[in-house]
Amino acid sequence: MSRPVLPDLAALPGVSRRNFLQGSGALLGSCLLAPAGPVWAASPTLAFDFRGSVPAGVSFRRASPASLADGPRLRNLPADTPRFPLRQGAPLGLLIEGEANNLIDNASRPNLRGWSVGGDVTVAASPDLAPDGSSGVFRVLRPAAKSGSLCEAIVTNAPSGDFATASVWLRTTGGSGKWRLRLLDFTTYNNINGVVEVGPEWSRYSLPLNMQLRDTGPKRFAILWNEPFGPATAPAVIYALKRPSPLVSARIPLTLDSVLMWGAQYETGDEASSVIATAGAVGRRAADEVGFPAAPLNASAGRLTVVLPDGGRRGGVILDANGEAGGIRLAYSNSGWIVAQVGRLTLAGFRDVTADPVVRLEWSAAGVQLFTGSTPEALKRQAAVKASPLPIDCGRLARLGMTQDGQRPLGRVLAQLTLSGEVAAVAQVALPNFVPIAYRLVFADDFDDPDLTRINENATGGRPGAPAWRSRYRHERRTAINQEKQIYMDPQFAGTLNHPLLVQPFAIRDGILQIRAERADPVAVAPYIWNRAYTSGCITSELTHWQTYGYFEMRARLPRGKGFWPAFWLLPKRATWPPEVDVFEASGTRPYGIKHGAVEKPRSATTAGGMWIDQIIDISDGFHIYGMEWTKDNIVFFIDGMKSFEYGPHGIHEDMYLLANLALGSHDPNWIPDPDQTTPFPGLYEIDYIRAYQRGAS
Repeated sequence: MSRPVLPDLAALPGVSRRNFLQGSGALLGSCLLAPAGPVWAASPTLAFDFRGSVPAGVSFRRASPASLADGPRLRNLPADTPRFPLRQGAPLGLLIEGEANNLIDNASRPNLRGWSVGGDVTVAASPDLAPDGSSGVFRVLRPAAKSGSLCEAIVTNAPSGDFATASVWLRTTGGSGKWRLRLLDFTTYNNINGVVEVGPEWSRYSLPLNMQLRDTGPKRFAILWNEPFGPATAPAVIYALKRPSPLVSARIPLTLDSVLMWGAQYETGDEASSVIATAGAVGRRAADEVGFPAAPLNASAGRLTVVLPDGGRRGGVILDANGEAGGIRLAYSNSGWIVAQVGRLTLAGFRDVTADPVVRLEWSAAGVQLFTGSTPEALKRQAAVKASPLPIDCGRLARLGMTQDGQRPLGRVLAQLTLSGEVAAVAQVALPNFVPIAYRLVFADDFDDPDLTRINENATGGRPGAPAWRSRYRHERRTAINQEKQIYMDPQFAGTLNHPLLVQPFAIRDGILQIRAERADPVAVAPYIWNRAYTSGCITSELTHWQTYGYFEMRARLPRGKGFWPAFWLLPKRATWPPEVDVFEASGTRPYGIKHGAVEKPRSATTAGGMWIDQIIDISDGFHIYGMEWTKDNIVFFIDGMKSFEYGPHGIHEDMYLLANLALGSHDPNWIPDPDQTTPFPGLYEIDYIRAYQRGAS
């Protein structure tokens, strides 16, 4: 095979002689961007290399200075100066961060306003140099552990949000040892804490706090939390899925008497951004504004390949070119799924791919598809839609690393970006199959049948593939065991009238069941449902399906918002309570958490009765798969195929039926607060399918 003719590299924006076409792929440094389908017939439309400089055709500005960390050292760079982190002495790419504020007024002076030191902890200025070579280092000395012994920064003007992160630079004057940190909301005492290993070189330690709507108090970041703890006890026999963390149990004894500290920082977001210095006032870093003319992205067919050496970030945007108005946006969901908006289409994967350094988006009249992988030669198709996204209108400018208005910053290093016109054939991507081996399907509703009359008081009208569901619990509709504020409706429910109220809380669209929570009409509805303020829906298989043991699964997207309480659970066929098995419960004010659990009396399990699984997914950002396997010994729970919690051994050995409902409010505002004027009605509990399996042959 003859070698292809090399293109005129001088005519291509951002292409140097090391970024040439070779064979059937574009060789960018040591990374061969090989097409997944046919070979390129022409040179790339765009080929940007960000390793060491901003390529021609790309604009860059930043309205403030910014810092750049290279291991234990820190550099401060002036405004409008791009930052290129190094790896093994070579530029890795361009760091793109969003705007951020450090809300600790005196970030490196624990002896000044905004800090609290107590319990015989002492702080003193040190002659040692900070990571950036400046003075301003302090030594924090720890006495014997006792209650109230700490050194903490107090942030009184903390904004609300899903996450906040506190960070600080620490080192010892010799050797290594253990030191304890904590970040706390001083009103609710929601906190994260743990012990870190501190060594003789400067290193940055951070604590991300997953906040709820009620966490409105001052935030306290203890760079030393010297609380006394009893000896750690052996944990219960339990399994719970948790995100990787460098923190270890706060009960581990501390071994250091002192550390050097510098550069404390408190900011919104789920991870620490680059250092923002402060001296008596809040510090601000402007966003890195990186973009290029968007016209090439309007092509009727395109293959966009992006290389992110350190991977992506949950919730971050890779590229936005009028994405909300018919253009292109390439991003990550809050669960880490790759997501794209192309023209009139939106598609998403269904697993966390933020660790993959290579991302590819392809579009044409035949459809749109997304790929990610560790190398361009090992890309895996994550999502595909066989429908035309055309026409595409990307506007004037494509912005890199965040949305056009500066939101959802990626906060990562961008190494390379190429665009060509060749695309692979569009292929469907099957949903993952998480059903355990040796189970057979015994009950299912995929909601492909749009007939809603089969959801009613007496669960009548079902047929094969479209079972009937009862539209209320076993007890009367007005009974609120947990002081919920809704009435579960169906169109035939009359309340206190002598004719149906015709409130329909259900809809089926494109194979998705929606359970809708609404404010009750104060004139036409509320007076006839005992003045309850809200209507919602419930479906149960009490009259149509029950079983002992099995595997149960739902694919669903759950609502955000104050007061929403969606659940998928099992109750016994006989008229009693307990037992109860909660495949999941969720709170609209805790969108990064799912609760699993079981209730039985007498309790025979050696594990906890239930547990919140936090920061694995965002319940509202896509259709997640929730599973539960119930055997005679244990009950095991799953989120997107990952084992998340285990309960057992248990004493639940009887027929149980399925329930799915969307409640509003409860008896406990710390658990499920009541809705208020901020609640985004209608609340939608969207269910793709509900399935039940049993072990063994049919």
